[in-house]
Amino acid sequence: MMIFWLVAVLLIVSMLLFLLPPLIKGHAGESDILARDELNLAIFKDQINELKADQAVGVLTSQQYDVARQDLERDFLHDSGDDGGEVVGQTDRIIGRAAAAVIVVLLPIMAVNLYGLLGAGAAGLDPDSAKPEMQAEGHQGSLDEQIVQLREHLQNTPEDAEGWLMLARSYHFMKDYSNADGAYERAAALIQDPDPNFLADWADTAAMAQGRQMTGKPYELVKRALSLQPSHQKALWLAGTAAFEGKDYRASLEYWQRLAAQFPEGSENHAQMQRNIGEIKELLGSSVETQTAAAQAPPAAGGVTLHGVVRLSDELKGRVSPEQTVFVYARAPSGPRMPLAIVRKQVKDLPLTFTLDDSTAMTPAMKLSAFPQVVVGARVSLSGNAVLQSGDMETVMGPLEVSSAGELELVIDSIVP
Repeated sequence: MMIFWLVAVLLIVSMLLFLLPPLIKGHAGESDILARDELNLAIFKDQINELKADQAVGVLTSQQYDVARQDLERDFLHDSGDDGGEVVGQTDRIIGRAAAAVIVVLLPIMAVNLYGLLGAGAAGLDPDSAKPEMQAEGHQGSLDEQIVQLREHLQNTPEDAEGWLMLARSYHFMKDYSNADGAYERAAALIQDPDPNFLADWADTAAMAQGRQMTGKPYELVKRALSLQPSHQKALWLAGTAAFEGKDYRASLEYWQRLAAQFPEGSENHAQMQRNIGEIKELLGSSVETQTAAAQAPPAAGGVTLHGVVRLSDELKGRVSPEQTVFVYARAPSGPRMPLAIVRKQVKDLPLTFTLDDSTAMTPAMKLSAFPQVVVGARVSLSGNAVLQSGDMETVMGPLEVSSAGELELVIDSIVP
């Protein structure tokens, strides 16, 4: 408050210092008048000398000389600083000083009144006293307090669908996904025809409530959203993720291709979707060479199993959250990067003891037992999907001989650039 008034006073004083000096001094001081009279006298003398020179050489007759001299004398008397000039100068100074006095009084008063009328009003002149009123009109208190007030309101008016929707979004913002899911459930019971935005948001919250898993209820919700609006971007993304989690790669590819078509080429969103689509295509198909190698490889007696432990380096522990996804996988050293076996867990499960074998294969055509050598890796996925992205954390080991790999230890210690 003190700073506001200090700045205001300095601005007013600066304006007064700019306006007052010319008014107080007047249009011309005594020294200005004296200097002007001296200049007029010098000019008058020069003009008289010129007339005399013209008369001496015969340019002017005596009568012409007298007439011209009288004109010069009359002009000189008119321009000289006589008593009338002094009266005018004094009058100007009196008027200027009176105007200065009026400005000194009126300028601050007008500035304050205009600010109160056109500016922030009373809140601007006294921000501290206006704070309670402003908070009452806006969002008073913390978000926790607002949620409590909203819940009390809904206890009295449980049929308020908008209130339940607002409560659901508030819980989601606070990362209380379980309560948010319940609030969406109550809102859905009151809304006759939920729109695609509502269904997609609810699906997102429901997935978060069950550990970022899109299977089951979240997937059904996004399908309902897409039945109402087939091009809904958030629903397409969630549906593609749900299909990917369920290893229905063809459905995931279809969803993400429909989504990619909505983004302009060259945009970051389009590039990201193309990376996702490329990964899905690798998962769906394999090269002829790899299929041939898999068919010719001798079957392993009793099957093939890779065992080991995955943990996170101490340097990276502070950069992850417990619910983030962890992939442990084995893939062929060359050819498609599609995993031969993969296990999906979460950061909270680390350190993790893993087992990779044919039961964890992604497709019957590509099994761990068909390859004598593999590359084994572990990765923390920030996005929750299998597409490698900048910022993911990983470790890779190999190629390893499957038959003699022994107990493996994977330490996730690097960040994907």
